[in-house]
Order: sequence, then structure tokens, then C-alpha cells
Amino acid sequence: MITVNRFHIKQFGWIALSAVFIFPQTALAHGGADASQYPWEVWNLTADIVLGTLLLLSFYAVGIWRRRHNRKPTAPWRHVAFFTGVVALFIALQSPVDTLAERSFLIHQIQHFLIRMVGPMLIFLSAPQGTLVAGIPDYLRRSVVKPVLSSTGIRSVFSFIAHPASVTALFIGTFYFWQLPEFHNLAILNIYIHYLMHSILLITGLLFFWRLFDRRPAPKGARFGVRLMMIWIMILSNILIGAYLTFKGQILYPAYDVIGRLWFPALTDEQLGSITIWIPNSMMGLISILIVIHMWGLQETKDNERRLAKLASYGHGWNEPPLTGPEMVRQRAPKNKQIALGLAAFAFSMYATAILIGVASQLLSK
Repeated sequence: MITVNRFHIKQFGWIALSAVFIFPQTALAHGGADASQYPWEVWNLTADIVLGTLLLLSFYAVGIWRRRHNRKPTAPWRHVAFFTGVVALFIALQSPVDTLAERSFLIHQIQHFLIRMVGPMLIFLSAPQGTLVAGIPDYLRRSVVKPVLSSTGIRSVFSFIAHPASVTALFIGTFYFWQLPEFHNLAILNIYIHYLMHSILLITGLLFFWRLFDRRPAPKGARFGVRLMMIWIMILSNILIGAYLTFKGQILYPAYDVIGRLWFPALTDEQLGSITIWIPNSMMGLISILIVIHMWGLQETKDNERRLAKLASYGHGWNEPPLTGPEMVRQRAPKNKQIALGLAAFAFSMYATAILIGVASQLLSK
């Protein structure tokens, strides 16, 4: 069982707090500009999101400056990943993507792909917690954030939510919920419900990828096998709903026609959007598998080097000499082979499942 302590909560708390600054009026941007003509040219720039984004980036930039003399500096690619993730969210919520999303199911699914997959994945791949904490003003941490995150009630609730099973269920369940026609159509036609939908998708996306890419091994972080299972369930859920929506024969989301659907006939638009759920989202899952496997391999290497260093110093038997370099390599090989074989089997099962479900859905739709 994973223990969630005060530091555990703070890791996600700083990101969540910053996300609140960025996204308080996400859906309110819908309908805020005259998009009746040339909607692909409309940028719904709102002060809350623009200033909130700048605030978050300033926290991160100050954190980089304050940690510049650390003995283990952050790799430059992590900074690139963080900034790219924030830009992906900004584009999803402020660019013409946001205007077009309310008039096309396809573009709306691309927007959700950026909000719940691409942005959160890149942000937590960068492991920005330490840098953001270093960049937040001291008085804000002491007077506002620390009392909130130190609350016993909040820690208890977060302990339940942060469990891998809970995070995975929320990530998948909320997405399924908002694909139900009655709620999806309502969100398209009601700016406040739309705001709620985007906020929930963003928060659950941040939680999910935080748990996946947590750099701490078990017991503080989830076991790597558990992380792979989380991804497998996520990919399977995308395949199931994507295949169903792709091969359905009726229009489920007429709200786009009420506003004025763009470009494609309704059924084609919904099928293309469903393929976006099916393929790009699942591909992000496969990329996540490779990342988690890489993290697992690095952790195994660290554990083996620590264990083998001890064996090399003291001997691995009562009357046996210390291990040599080749012997250490042979000791490490079996576990690495197991990881490689597990990855191959895992990837194969995903593609096989996708093919079987696609074939079955096509047969059933005839």
C-alpha cells in the first residue's frame, strides 16, 4: 500500500495551485468572441489565462535561477518539456483551436487530446516540482499554500485520490462521462458546463501523468509494474470508446449543428474525432510505456550497482573472491532481459487488442 505523506501532497499541490491560476475561465472563452466568420483566425485571449500562464512561467524561471548552483543541475531537455507542455495547454485554450472546437467534434477531441494528454504528459515528464517550489515566493508558501496543504482533511482526501487505482479510474471515468451524448451536448451549449468539463479533464490528466512519471521508486512512488498496468488500462479504454464511436451509424452530438458545424458532414466529423480518441491517444500511451520502461531500467541499474558494489567490496560468499566486472554484467543481464521481454509482450498485446476490437466493431456495425 502506498503511503501519501505531507511531502507527497506538496509534489502535486504546487502544480495544481499553478493550474488554478491558468484555467479559472477556460470554458468562458467559448462564445466570447464573434466566431461566425473566419473562426480559424480567432484568438480568445483572456486576461486570466494569459496572466496566469505568465505567472506560472515566471515561477519556473525564478526556480531555474535559484537552483542554478545545484550540484546536480536539471537537464535542459526537462525545461524544454515543461515549457512545451504549458504552450500546448495555452494553444488548446486560447488559440483558434478553442474557437473551432465548439463547431467540430474532431477539433474538440484534438483540444481534449492537448488538455488531458499532451500538456500534462510533458509537464510531469519534466519533473518540475522542485523548480516550481524554488520559484514560488516564500511569503506565499508560508501564508497560503503551506496551511492548505498541511490540512489533515486535505491529506486524507488526497491520499485516497492519489492511489494509482483511484487516479486511473478518475482519468478514464471522467473522460467517458463527458463523451455521453447528453452531457457532451450540454457542455457544448453551456459555457459554464464547458468550463467544468475542461477543468476536470485537465486536473485528472495532471494527476494521472504525475503518478506515471513520479521519479521516486516504491514505496513513495507507485511500483513500475503498477504504472504499466495503469497505461494498459488507459490504452484499452481509448480503444474501446474510440472503436465504438468510430463504427457507430448515428449522430450522437447534434449540438455542433446548433452552433454551426464546420467542414465535414456530421457523421464524418464524429468518426474522425473518434479516430483521434482511438489512435493518437493510444499512441501517447505506447510512448508512456517506453518512458516508464526506461525509468524502470534506470532504477534497476541503480539498485544493481548499489548491491553489486557491496558484493564487490565484501565478497558474495563465505570464501569467494569479490565479483569482477564481467560477472557484474552477467548478474544484471537477467533482470534487463525480463524487462525487455515484458515490454515486447506488452506492446504486442496492445496492437493485437486494437486490431481485434476494430475488426469486431466493423463486423457488428454491418
